[in-house]
Amino acid sequence: MKLKAGTELEGTAIKLKEIAEKANVSVSTVSRIINNQGNFSDDTRRKVLDIASEYLKPGIVPSKLSTIAYSIAVFVPESNDFYENDPSSSADLNDLKEHFEAYGHRFHMVTRTAEFSSASPAYRLLNEKKVDAAVVFDPFVNDKMIDELASRGIPYLVTNGRQYDGGQNYIDYDNRKGAYEVIRYLHGLGHRRIGLIAGPGEHLVNENRLRGCREAFRDLGLSWEESNVHMGAFDPAHGHQAVKKLLSACPETTAIFAFNDIIAFGAMKGLSEMKLKVPKDVSIVGFDDLKLSEFMMPPLTTVRRFRYDISSLIVKMIAELITNKYISEVNIGLRTELIERESCARVQDKN
Repeated sequence: MKLKAGTELEGTAIKLKEIAEKANVSVSTVSRIINNQGNFSDDTRRKVLDIASEYLKPGIVPSKLSTIAYSIAVFVPESNDFYENDPSSSADLNDLKEHFEAYGHRFHMVTRTAEFSSASPAYRLLNEKKVDAAVVFDPFVNDKMIDELASRGIPYLVTNGRQYDGGQNYIDYDNRKGAYEVIRYLHGLGHRRIGLIAGPGEHLVNENRLRGCREAFRDLGLSWEESNVHMGAFDPAHGHQAVKKLLSACPETTAIFAFNDIIAFGAMKGLSEMKLKVPKDVSIVGFDDLKLSEFMMPPLTTVRRFRYDISSLIVKMIAELITNKYISEVNIGLRTELIERESCARVQDKN
């Protein structure tokens, strides 16, 4: 819902921003103190209420705060890490940007590395104290950004990679289970030598998929060998190169699980150059279910991430975390589903 200039709610929103700037705190801090929520020092609470008395009528409590424009920082890995070569992540970020801006929020996308230092753009943005909330997209393993946001009291959500042992706000797909089901599916087709072409080792989404594979290998009694795991960027060049290394080192491999469809496309090209046919010689599975996957030759078996309008859900939950009215913690796991196509075959059907 868009508000016309001069409405009471828009005026209240402007006043909240002015109060936040004058008190040198975030809009979310102002809204929480005015609504008598959250834990703040007496000095901060007194300062905000004193300044608020200059702007707001006595007893006013802002309503429908989700319609107020917030400043949202979206932290992503450096572009050369994944963004330009991974259309799935690119589409997710573009969709998220459109949803935030549709609600009138300001969207700040900041690239970062695994090293969180005072010289980084991400650190400088947080120090400006103009961020009301954050989305950590594609976090790193042992990501310090999460701890930094928590220590500063900045509401946040993690997506596209999460910790499974709790302690985070997240809205994410169950990557671990999705990967587990891939290995179980290939095992059901009779494959016992399964190679993995994974993504960047420092990315949590990659670690989650890797953990799902390890658990499946263990439960199915398969032998886990690190030499059968090739990590690299989420791009087709990695798949193209890794599949040749994998098959050269382990020619008895009968199936390959690529950790996203783009890697799988590159691997399929590599297999073709090696005069190996899919799925007669080698079965292959991807992850993400890109539109192009069903039009590959042969069509690619892959894991579909049900979207459930995830961007709209993230925007709504971020607003809830900022206002802190009803929700203090968000843990939402979304389903994945294996989509069977013609890129896999039973081992006994290979000859």
